Amino acid sequence: ISTVCRPTRPIMDWYKGTGLRPYLSLLPAARRSLEQAVLEEVAARYPKQGNGEIIFRFPRFFFTATPKA
Repeated sequence: ISTVCRPTRPIMDWYKGTGLRPYLSLLPAARRSLEQAVLEEVAARYPKQGNGEIIFRFPRFFFTATPKA
């Protein structure tokens, strides 16, 4: 699964609402520097394509459980 973004800010906003949430709540004094460091890493890991868009991949694992017969 992936989505297409133009700037890196939407990716950062997604991270802030999910995986970064516990860290941001524990480190309020360092929030800005942590966000900036993560934003720089996001920009490095998700480069802009030739058309200016960024393909943001976020793998998911789906499965179906069925009862044993």
